Amino acid sequence: MSDILVKQVEQPEVPQKEGKREADTRSAVEPPYLDYVKVHNHPFIVDHFRLGDTWQEKVGGFEKEVTEIEDYFKGQIEQGQLRNDTKAVKDRLKAIYKVVQIDTTERVTMQIEKLAAYLEFLRKTDNISQNHYKYGR
Repeated sequence: MSDILVKQVEQPEVPQKEGKREADTRSAVEPPYLDYVKVHNHPFIVDHFRLGDTWQEKVGGFEKEVTEIEDYFKGQIEQGQLRNDTKAVKDRLKAIYKVVQIDTTERVTMQIEKLAAYLEFLRKTDNISQNHYKYGR
């Protein structure tokens, strides 16, 4: 019988950085929607539409539209109509896109303007309904 010599190849051990692993798990967890500005220093909608730093510019910015959208979702959360997390807001955005027939292949500027106009309309009609119940028929 012949002796078979088997050589084992050892894989070099790659040291893991413990701090990086913890940082990765923390960054994957989204803050509650109402705390998003505190954590990221800008509203959730800015990241959702990838507006960057230009959203607040006076010319060509979207400050009015972002404020309208943020106010709508903040009101929905405070009234208990929506969970206080970004996933719930994303799901509601998808539903609104279907109703308003906003196509995700449209330019972002068109999407934001249509969304802001529709949410402004919803807030105004909600105020009419609340005043109707508040002051009677």
